[in-house]
Amino acid sequence: IPPPHNLDRSKRPGERPLLVFFEQGECHACDVLHTQPVQDSGVRELFYRFDAVQLDMRADTPVITPDGRRTTARRWAEELGLFYAPSLLFFDEGGREIIRVDSVVRFFRLRNVLNYVLSKGYLDEPDYQRWRAGGAP
Repeated sequence: IPPPHNLDRSKRPGERPLLVFFEQGECHACDVLHTQPVQDSGVRELFYRFDAVQLDMRADTPVITPDGRRTTARRWAEELGLFYAPSLLFFDEGGREIIRVDSVVRFFRLRNVLNYVLSKGYLDEPDYQRWRAGGAP
């Protein structure tokens, strides 16, 4: 989605879940994300099933958040308490945050997180770790 980023889902739900990549320039972990997990064909196929936007968490790029507020990428990242890049935030079609992944160490589980969101596993089990322990796909 090109700027200005209108991610508002407060008045009308989206057709697909939303994935927001918070990144920053000169970020080794961001480079690792884009050269490893994102290059996996299975992961890429799952990404295509999301509405996605990539934001620079240090930039003053205008954003309308999923709950309809006007802000900037920088202010939103601060409000969310983000301090690590990359951070991936997943929202449902109505704009409610489902889960976030904010550690390159944990990207081995990226495919599972994508499946958790796409399968709506969070509706039956709001705790991702319990969902995984329950034999999720």
